[in-house]
Amino acid sequence: MSSILNQVSYLDEQRDKDRIRADAWQRDESMEQLAALRDSRPEVFKQMGTTTRMSLGYYENDKQAAARHGRDTSKGGN
Repeated sequence: MSSILNQVSYLDEQRDKDRIRADAWQRDESMEQLAALRDSRPEVFKQMGTTTRMSLGYYENDKQAAARHGRDTSKGGN
């Protein structure tokens, strides 16, 4: 059902969810630090709450979408 709904035109044009997510992404230093913690101390990261870990996942997915659409996702660019 979801795939059918995603193919439906929205306000006279196709929705580009990836573009919408890319445009909304903003660099968040606390999320960047959380990602660094995950990479450097995975045992500590695994003990963090589910909501925090899911939030990082959403943040990183949006960051990747921004990079795919040509946005500078490095520390200096936003």
